[in-house]
Amino acid sequence: MMKRFSIFLVFLLSALAGPLTAGQLTVAPIRLHMGPTQPNATFTLTNGSNEDGFYQLQLFAWEQEEGETVLKQQHDLIITPPVTMIPGNSDQVVRVVRQRPTVSDKEKSYRLIISEVPDTESERGAQLKVLLRLSVPVFVGDKNQTHALTVTRQQNRFVIRNKGNGHARLVNAYWLDDKQQPRLIRKGLAGY
Repeated sequence: MMKRFSIFLVFLLSALAGPLTAGQLTVAPIRLHMGPTQPNATFTLTNGSNEDGFYQLQLFAWEQEEGETVLKQQHDLIITPPVTMIPGNSDQVVRVVRQRPTVSDKEKSYRLIISEVPDTESERGAQLKVLLRLSVPVFVGDKNQTHALTVTRQQNRFVIRNKGNGHARLVNAYWLDDKQQPRLIRKGLAGY
């Protein structure tokens, strides 16, 4: 017989977000929200390295299907420039531009994928190079759209469903056992 657990999840919907750093690239903000009629919004990419960095930027529609992230081609928004060279210790502003109306009764979700492109012109010759890839969420919708979370336990995992019309940012997730003791699921960002 399956024990019944009392589940308590803590989440924060932060309006202010700090920069996201990976390797020598910093992206700010780490989550972007555009209003339904807002024509554009910006990210700032900062190359903290002493060397030039080459980056490709792509925007995909983002969905969750059976707990898996699914990225799809979309034509609502574009990112400009789609490819950029950022000199060492410099910034580049990139713009998300609306191509078509995205007004909907449900918030739309996108992912900005920033990929480091290898420098094939290196004077050092062919080298193994680890490439950087960042994924940053972009949401388009009305500020009144909100989440409505439900949590169920299925075997040895918790399934969180959002039946609302806006996203939720899940942080510091834990459940309460039979003795009402908190049991950590994930510290920090657990997902959107």
